[in-house]
Amino acid sequence: MVTGFITGCTKKVEKSTNEASFIGTWEWVRTDGGFAFHIHETPVTIGKNIDLKITADGKYFIYTNSVLTSEGTYVLETRKCIHDYTDKTFINSPDFNFMVEHVDKENMEVSDENDDGVGSLYKRKLPCCQ
Repeated sequence: MVTGFITGCTKKVEKSTNEASFIGTWEWVRTDGGFAFHIHETPVTIGKNIDLKITADGKYFIYTNSVLTSEGTYVLETRKCIHDYTDKTFINSPDFNFMVEHVDKENMEVSDENDDGVGSLYKRKLPCCQ
């Protein structure tokens, strides 16, 4: 699920050298976490399929059950992660903000960057674009 939390991380605004890793359409798989790890949501449990499309020109599109529900711009920033104190890519937009914990050709794991926060898993949709 796309989360919208503001963090207290140190930030440097810059173009990420791995920006191409984020480009494409991502299907939300699950969100887990919260205080005492009590949040466990999936498309089945909330009755919504959510896709996040990230474009190379700094735009994003959120589709809920295949209907465009939000769109806007994003900025990639480098921030120090509170979980392991390493510099990671942070995706910052008006509708959502999250730390990219891991991204590869198939998966993107993100967190809301809070000590008792949540993490979400997205799978890359193929073909990549809608």
